[in-house]
Amino acid sequence: MHDIQNRTDIDHLVATFYGRVFADEQIGLVFTLVARVTPETHFPLLGDFWETVLFGQNRYHGNVILKHVELHLKQALQPAQFDRWVSLFCLTVDDLFIGTVAETAKIRARTMSMVLQAKLHTLTQSGTHPNAHGHVDTHDALVL
Repeated sequence: MHDIQNRTDIDHLVATFYGRVFADEQIGLVFTLVARVTPETHFPLLGDFWETVLFGQNRYHGNVILKHVELHLKQALQPAQFDRWVSLFCLTVDDLFIGTVAETAKIRARTMSMVLQAKLHTLTQSGTHPNAHGHVDTHDALVL
């Protein structure tokens, strides 16, 4: 085993991890039926995200929080689902890699889970709802 070193390693991690996620009884349907995540469209974006997070490459230009807010408005995301996501992610990293970047990936995944849950909790407590076009005021959703 080796550490996560490059985009090829990230792509392997993403494909292996989401293979597990899609098959998971607890969270699989959220990804396949609600979020409609598909390998063809989402894996390159997820690779860009993790390459940006782990190696400082400026490849991902999306808004992770807003994507999860939109998903949360379709179907409320629960803490147990975030916990399962983190558990599967860390298990996959441990199965494939060892080293400082691998450890950083797990820390970042845990942190991301906590931040997303806090943002979604704030959104839920504020009673913010989508506008007529189905969009949320991102200021309300993104400010803690």
